Amino acid sequence: MKINLQPLYELRERLESSMVAGLSLLPDDFRLVRAVEQMEPLAGASPVFKRIYDTVKSALAPDCADKCGAVLDAYSLADAVLCTQGTAETEGEISNIPLAEGKGVLSNAPYSTLAPLLEALTTTGSGHYSTVVDMHGEHPELFQDYRLKDALVKGLGAGYSELADQIEKWLCEEGEDIIPMLKRDLNPRGKKEMVRRVHIIESVLKEKGNDYYISLLDAAEKEVREAVILALRHDQGNSRLLLDLTKAEKGNCKKAAQSALSYMDSPEALDYWRKSMKKKPGTAVQFLAFSASNEISDMVAAALEEMTDLMLGTIKENLLVSYDDIAAFNSLLSSLTGKSSPALCSWFRRAAQKPVSYALDKLRNYREGAVTFSAGCSNTYFSTYYGGSALPFSQTLPNVLTNAIICCPDQKLFDLADELFESVGIDYFKPAVIAAFLSKPSKEVYKRFVPYLENKKYFDVCLTVFHNQVLNYMSFNETSRKYEFYACIQDPLRYHDRGVPYCQELFEPLCLDWFQLFASGLFNRINRWGPYQFTRLIDEKDSRSCYIMGKFFYEIALDRSSDSRQFFFALKKCGWVGEKCKGLIVAAAKKNYIRSYHPFLTFVTSAPMTDEQKADELEQVAELVVKRKININGLDEQRIKNWCKELRAGRQVK
Repeated sequence: MKINLQPLYELRERLESSMVAGLSLLPDDFRLVRAVEQMEPLAGASPVFKRIYDTVKSALAPDCADKCGAVLDAYSLADAVLCTQGTAETEGEISNIPLAEGKGVLSNAPYSTLAPLLEALTTTGSGHYSTVVDMHGEHPELFQDYRLKDALVKGLGAGYSELADQIEKWLCEEGEDIIPMLKRDLNPRGKKEMVRRVHIIESVLKEKGNDYYISLLDAAEKEVREAVILALRHDQGNSRLLLDLTKAEKGNCKKAAQSALSYMDSPEALDYWRKSMKKKPGTAVQFLAFSASNEISDMVAAALEEMTDLMLGTIKENLLVSYDDIAAFNSLLSSLTGKSSPALCSWFRRAAQKPVSYALDKLRNYREGAVTFSAGCSNTYFSTYYGGSALPFSQTLPNVLTNAIICCPDQKLFDLADELFESVGIDYFKPAVIAAFLSKPSKEVYKRFVPYLENKKYFDVCLTVFHNQVLNYMSFNETSRKYEFYACIQDPLRYHDRGVPYCQELFEPLCLDWFQLFASGLFNRINRWGPYQFTRLIDEKDSRSCYIMGKFFYEIALDRSSDSRQFFFALKKCGWVGEKCKGLIVAAAKKNYIRSYHPFLTFVTSAPMTDEQKADELEQVAELVVKRKININGLDEQRIKNWCKELRAGRQVK
């Protein structure tokens, strides 16, 4: 049964007015009397209504001893009943609330933790890059929270391009759940933000998004159109469409169509490249840099044979090499990633032989200077032993082969690297070692190549190349739990824009022999503190290798001439913390690079030890201060005592 509560609303209103006017006027308030009378029918409907009615009636009685209490009771009870009956409504039609698309994940992080990230991703201002990047490094799980997803997509349009580029890289690693958010509001006539959206979509969907890429072509303009056309490379069925686009498009969009066409293996596409390579091999080959087709590889090999003959003829006739010929030769060398056809391997064998490679080192350019090549040396993830990115031919070729192996881990290239190492010599030590790690058991690689690292005859080259180049390719991937080689090869068409990452797993994990070698001090002959880079090779779950490397880093950290702070991360990663780090603070107090209180405070605060252990060592430092064996500005015995007291109380020292 539906009850009309209007009388109760009026009674509450009159009681409130009476309390404001004063209780002395209560008997003369005819509006209140009328409201009470209207409540009488409700009194029989419910016990609570009867109580309200009886209470307010007693307040109106002349002999009521506590009018104030009766009025307050009646008002409170009426108000409480009406609050439980409250409703809210608005005009208009019902519509669904827009929710985050995809499979949302809600982290346990409170909104206060996410708020700085949301602000940094959606507003402009200084410090936003470090806020976002630092948080991603420390708490990557927060970025899976659906509350941040929309903000991340909006962050692709950040005014600070480095932040937007970083977000693009993160979103490229997402699954398909992010795609609906990227497609929503994607403007095919937009600017860099929309280009980044297309890059992410094609990175995640690849050929599965082909229909979507084609649907954007009609409206896409400028950079967005270029990105959409390049995305067509994922589907072999686009060969005819791309051929048409190479004729219809201009500028960068034409280049994008040619780049995408290089991934097609149809007869029409191959015929297009045969004609292009005959006309301008140095220009055409830039579009073929990442093609793994054997037919394309054979075309490039034929062009290299012809160019090698031309260069050797130039040297024989004592002529200068033209700028165009140098550029064409360099472009051909840069295009060898991912290629391993027998014809190309044959050219490698010919060019690697010392009579040929050393002859090509004598090339002179139009300014009568020595000709150098940048192919194979543009990888920013390793430094060249020879000290520059432009090298003579004989030193460039091993780098070219190394990149080819990492981009295309083919047995033919593995065998080629080993063959050239045996026949030509230590110039091919790097590609041979990397090929071995990718194809052979770790112990076998150790037995084969470590003698070259320990041999004084080869020390200057092999040890340095292994430390500065081979190990800079290598790392332990904590996500996949695998050791891998990583290289980022520059796209010849987009040299200043982006590189193409390649990652290859080692044949098996590093055996303990390698870690014992790293900890032996052998590499100290190159750089006393260079072995810090071994941190990237540590598997935190492998207690044996962690023990070897933890002890190694600890002993280096104690050395009087080292800056121990740079090894804290390595020690923590190895689990070498607490009591295992005994003596670090005392040793640091004696080092020359710590001369004042604040650097020493920073050192102690970040040391991988408990507060109690830090206090124990600081007491030893106090004794050295009293005996005047150390002198740190701003640090005296009393200050150390206060410091120890704060540490033992669990309080932070400033």
